[in-house]
Amino acid sequence: MKVLVFGGSFDPVHQGHVSLFKKAVKMIRPDVSHIVPAYHSPFKAKSPTPFNLRMQMLKKAFAGCAKNIIFDDYELKRGGKTYTCQLIEYLKKRYKNPELFLLVGTDCLNDVHNWKNPHIIFNNATVIAGKRKGYNENPAQFKHIFLPGFFPKLSSSRVRAHILACGEIPPTVPAAVHPLIEKHRLYGLKIHDWLKEHLKTNRYIHSKSVAELAAVLSDIYNVNVESAVKAGILHDAGKGMSGQELIRFCQQHRIKTPFFEDICKLEPSLLHSYVSKWLARHLFGVKDKDVLNAVAEHTLGSLKMSTLSKILFVADISSKDRKYKDAFVIRNMALQDLDSALLYAANRKLLFTIDSQKWLCPLGIDLWNHLIKQEK
Repeated sequence: MKVLVFGGSFDPVHQGHVSLFKKAVKMIRPDVSHIVPAYHSPFKAKSPTPFNLRMQMLKKAFAGCAKNIIFDDYELKRGGKTYTCQLIEYLKKRYKNPELFLLVGTDCLNDVHNWKNPHIIFNNATVIAGKRKGYNENPAQFKHIFLPGFFPKLSSSRVRAHILACGEIPPTVPAAVHPLIEKHRLYGLKIHDWLKEHLKTNRYIHSKSVAELAAVLSDIYNVNVESAVKAGILHDAGKGMSGQELIRFCQQHRIKTPFFEDICKLEPSLLHSYVSKWLARHLFGVKDKDVLNAVAEHTLGSLKMSTLSKILFVADISSKDRKYKDAFVIRNMALQDLDSALLYAANRKLLFTIDSQKWLCPLGIDLWNHLIKQEK
């Protein structure tokens, strides 16, 4: 009996998953297929998306793809982390002498030998993999089959980042799944609902533009795309408050801000970065310190900026909604050299502040001097 098994977080399921499965069914012609969503993948943090919702999305996405599909809640029943070797052993017990086929992407194929008890997988199943263009074939030392053709470089993390950045579900998610994501406001749609309610339209558009540019730069500078997008979309969450509201908010929530008294007297709008950090952490549940620091530092910078902080600082001043000439210059520089773009952006901010006859916060001056020292 041929049994095809396809596991993963499916958070969310996308067209790449569906295409991979259809090709495998066509090639293997299994008697039964098990689609097994992870309860808690050994390789990732536990998904915040409830298991039952991911299961519902799977059923919608794979409806009519093949006969005898079992949407298996094996991992939910087990609880905790489940390893592929345990899934293989479960299927061996469920069927009498099954011929097992384990479906994976190319990235997984290159790492299967590092999974827990890989000999159990290799001795009892044939691994089936889909290839992406540019894959440098280095045949694995175990039974495996490549599906014909190539598959797009698509991942659930990219889908999540797209939804969080744009507030829209991309066509890479099966149409049948869209209503479930929209109904439950998954993958950042709740954040967009809040931003639309609390920010002016231009500021909301700016936040999306910054998130989109941050995503592009994260690819270039090897930063997690979801972290970059999260920082980008939330960096101006506090911008909808007036100066006096920002002051009261900081006092009420005891938000520590450098030069607080001077900022309150001379330029209270600068407090929005610190309020946005508070909102990201306490209202939207962001725990990543790198993201939170980037949000706090996006206006004035700091002497110890992470790559993500640099990306957000530059993206904020050069996003595509910015219409002044220097925005285009900084954006192009950032695609080539992030540190050069950061220096130019810091220069433009200082000159703009001086030209506007506004108070120069010492943090901005310190950043400029620090960058010049590094340049020399």
